[in-house]
Amino acid sequence: MTNRLFTENKNIKENVKNDTFLKQQVERIKSDSEKFANKDIAALTYTSFKKFYVTGSRKEYEYEYFLHRRRLNDFAILNILYDDEKYRLCLQDIIWSILDEFTWALPAHIPQNSSIEDCITHIDLFAAETAFTLAEISHILSDKLDKTIVERIKYEVYRRVLKPYLSGRKNSWDCLENNWSAVCAGSVGSAFLYFGTDEEIKTVLPRIKETLEYYLKGFGDDGACVEGINYWAYGFGYFTYFAQLLYQYSDGKDNLFDNKKVENIAVFPQKLWFKNNNTVTFSDCGDKFTQRSGLIHFLKQKYSQIAVHDDNCSLEFDGDDCYRFAHLIRDFAWRKNNIKVQTESENGFDYFKNAGWYIKRTSNYEFAAKAGDNKESHNHNDIGVFLLNVGGDKIVTDPGRGEYTSDYFSSKRYKYFPPSALAHSVPVVNVIVQQEGEEYRGNIVKVTENELIIDCKDAYNDCSLKELTRKFEFYDDKIVLNDNFAFDTDKNDVTEHFVFDVKPTECENGLKIGNTEMCYNVADFECKINEVTYASHYNKQKTVYTVDLKHIVKTKTFETKFEFNIKILERSENK
Repeated sequence: MTNRLFTENKNIKENVKNDTFLKQQVERIKSDSEKFANKDIAALTYTSFKKFYVTGSRKEYEYEYFLHRRRLNDFAILNILYDDEKYRLCLQDIIWSILDEFTWALPAHIPQNSSIEDCITHIDLFAAETAFTLAEISHILSDKLDKTIVERIKYEVYRRVLKPYLSGRKNSWDCLENNWSAVCAGSVGSAFLYFGTDEEIKTVLPRIKETLEYYLKGFGDDGACVEGINYWAYGFGYFTYFAQLLYQYSDGKDNLFDNKKVENIAVFPQKLWFKNNNTVTFSDCGDKFTQRSGLIHFLKQKYSQIAVHDDNCSLEFDGDDCYRFAHLIRDFAWRKNNIKVQTESENGFDYFKNAGWYIKRTSNYEFAAKAGDNKESHNHNDIGVFLLNVGGDKIVTDPGRGEYTSDYFSSKRYKYFPPSALAHSVPVVNVIVQQEGEEYRGNIVKVTENELIIDCKDAYNDCSLKELTRKFEFYDDKIVLNDNFAFDTDKNDVTEHFVFDVKPTECENGLKIGNTEMCYNVADFECKINEVTYASHYNKQKTVYTVDLKHIVKTKTFETKFEFNIKILERSENK
């Protein structure tokens, strides 16, 4: 039945011919491949493999590991498009090197002191993806590749991934309610559809589907992904790729898309698109709205309400630091040249009840806030946090994800700036910042187009705190924030903490941040402005500015009011 699988790859040459974006990508891939064509393939050394366990640093080993995948992507695409012996030989060499890798899993995902066999057969995100990738390349290009290459691909995919899974061995991701379950189960399932016998597929399919159900349980009925748009694309992308292959394998009888929750998940990311391709950066999310255009174009065919944005936010061939072939090949196979794109976001608000997210867009500003709890996947301690963009510029910000190291995913996580409460615009109460844990939570108690109220009291480990509500009022040219605190003891210490993308300056009525003034009664507060530079993903350095407004008078109740007055720029149609 493999002749039914991914028949869309036959469209790639024609798609490139008619699609300007894809033409540009091909030219860039050609140029990129020249860097590899006459350069030896670097081995993944034991020294770099071991370094993670010694220092916690991931970047040394992963740099070369993902460079192998980048090289593989380049030459796989070029072999699909062209009949060139140079490209064919280069592809075979990088496949051979990947088949030679000690393990396809990353050191960061393999428990220390694992046996050699357990290292080789450990199925993490990237081992599963590699199995899927090689199986799919073999499926598409089997007539071009040497028989030895084709046979060894199947041998290694079985040895490292399919046989261990068939054995019934438990995996850490089998019952996870986040992106891991979709990526791993989707990739393993896809590799089985390409290489497995019908009997093997029949054996594993219930287990694969059960894990994908756990993935879907990680979403409420509202479809919101609390991990952010990047992890939405990752997890839901691999869910979609497997679902489509399964649909083809079963000749349409097994349809995972026929599910209202799946539809709501598919629609979710378009609510996060802000001007200048900014986005909501809650959790470990990147700071730009990006899309895998093939994935979005495909989902548009399934669900008509999907909004497709223009290619300014489409990831290019090298836009994914991990160089995932399944994403890239579907950009080439699934894009529709005549699809209508949305160039402006629709004004209004979206409330995601299950996630506790509120997002509002107007012609002058964009706003987002969240409640939820502090034990979410890729959690940040951020109950009551809010973001504000004005005229396409970030004003009140959320730093998003930090550099991934061993400590970042350990009990030391909140010693890093990005996931800590101090990286978010939330109060500090009696010198207590928000802590991690499901018991630290907030609730949205009122939602309208013009008002949002969040109860944040339970986000703080302070038994004397009896009330902490944040109320936002929305107008055309301003947002008013009211924080109300009540304690059962006197002389409490409250600091209003804000995080800005641009450096604020003090002025007569408060602070000036870009085209926005944050006005408050300056006599009530001591103001302290700090610059914070931190390591973001893959050790990119970023800088934000924090402001601490400490109440001078310590009392039993506090009522604070901040007006974000937005300068409305004259629109071109009114000139």
